[in-house]
Amino acid sequence: MVTKTARTLKTQSKSNGKGTSHEVTSLEKKVFDYFTLSQLGKSLIQAKDLTELARIFVSCVYEASHAKNVCLLINDPGTEDYHCLYSIGLKGEKVSATSFKKQEGLFWQVLNGGEPFIIQDSTGHYRFKEIIQKNHLDRLESQIWVPLMVKNTLLGILTLGAKKNKSNYEDLELGFIAQLARQAAIAIDSAILDLERSEATAELAKKMDNLSVLYDVSRAISFTNDLKKTLLLILDRSRKAVKAQKGSIMLLNRERTHLEVKVVRGIDPITERKINEGEIECTKIKIGEGIAGRVFKTGKTMVVEDTRKDSRFLKSDASNVENIVCLPLVAEEKAIGVMNITNKTTGGKFSEEEVEFLSTLAGQVSVTINNANLYHLAITDGLTQLFINRYFHQKLEEEIARSRRYKRPLSLIMTDIDFFKKFNDTYGHQQGDAVLQTTSRLFRQCARDVDIPCRYGGEEFAVILPETDTAGALEAAERIRKAVEAYDFPALKGGTLKVTISVGVATCPDHADSARTLIQKSDEALYACKDAGRNCSRLYSAKTNQKH
Repeated sequence: MVTKTARTLKTQSKSNGKGTSHEVTSLEKKVFDYFTLSQLGKSLIQAKDLTELARIFVSCVYEASHAKNVCLLINDPGTEDYHCLYSIGLKGEKVSATSFKKQEGLFWQVLNGGEPFIIQDSTGHYRFKEIIQKNHLDRLESQIWVPLMVKNTLLGILTLGAKKNKSNYEDLELGFIAQLARQAAIAIDSAILDLERSEATAELAKKMDNLSVLYDVSRAISFTNDLKKTLLLILDRSRKAVKAQKGSIMLLNRERTHLEVKVVRGIDPITERKINEGEIECTKIKIGEGIAGRVFKTGKTMVVEDTRKDSRFLKSDASNVENIVCLPLVAEEKAIGVMNITNKTTGGKFSEEEVEFLSTLAGQVSVTINNANLYHLAITDGLTQLFINRYFHQKLEEEIARSRRYKRPLSLIMTDIDFFKKFNDTYGHQQGDAVLQTTSRLFRQCARDVDIPCRYGGEEFAVILPETDTAGALEAAERIRKAVEAYDFPALKGGTLKVTISVGVATCPDHADSARTLIQKSDEALYACKDAGRNCSRLYSAKTNQKH
């Protein structure tokens, strides 16, 4: 279009004489400039982002001006820095890193005037030399600066180097470049507003997601009595929120010397299940050692961006950790453990916002564990670590009601240690306490996750067996009895001791329809064991009832 129009104008100039040649050239230039402005406007509208917009604009100015180099500096509202967004004809990372801050003074008055101005005089010396040198703006090799203004705001600055043919810039050329700059300024302002809206929308969506996570975690804490289930839920939500592969929670052991993994997420399912169910014991971390040990000791979060380059990270063949956020778990001003979130799935680093959000979740974990510990202390016998008598009666009533509702069997085991009074008289109460502790540990090891082992009183124990019929209950009773019979109990004065138990079993609804009668029937079965010589298991029967 431009070529055809120019050719027509040149043909007309031959018939009009030399007097009109200058007018034709001027008209041709105006047509070309108009076409350039039009094409730039279309291209800027189609630009996908601010970087592409800068590339289109700078490329257009570079072609139209015949400058040796062109650079676009854009303002960052957050820092008030003007930094190089895109350039042509300039080499080196120093140019892309060039930036300077908004200031007061004559230099900024000239810039805010909105008109192109010469930054170098005819001798090649810089005007505003102090500012140029202080900010290393000589790297831009500029001769002309063109402000980009929108609504009296300086969005950016276009810099042009000397012309390739070494001629001076004419007023008409600078006027045209100023027109290009005004058009680009509007497009840049629009792109910045779109970016801010997009970032605001993304930020709002992220906050809503985080609030959703916190709401889910709060509900889990309020309505779930299963500590392990709650901790796994928090790990799942934490990993999803920050796009991480793995997570684990480590708690202080009873000896208060090491950190032990209690729950883990994000590894292979079989190993994960075994760790979470206590079948596999993970590597223990000493207090003060490694990342976890240091975080526990100092109470301060640590972020390691590359574990390969950080000597503090204790490496192992099984860890497979590339980067990690380790957060302290603190309850009532005491450290109780740490939470680890590892391996960013999207690459890159954990952001400050992500670490801050994880800190909030770590606080929820601390509250959950502390509440669970307090609840555990309230319902657990201090010596045997089994549930106390009051809790036993509460749970038995609940399980009886559930058994009726769903028409599912429920069994109860009642047991005591054979000749325990004589044992105490012979070996002393300290040895008796040690036997009670060991026996209760064997009970816990033999019980299923759903079973409820309790200390009924003295040397008497009870185990509630949900979803268990008479055959299953007798099998469980024999498993416990044989485990105790086969165990060599350490004697306080050296050597080992042998201990046996008697076990009575009753089932609902076969033998009883209430908690009171179920306890009575299983107790009668226990006394039948004593009549049979002890160290055996008995199921309640009507014949048993007739004897007692």
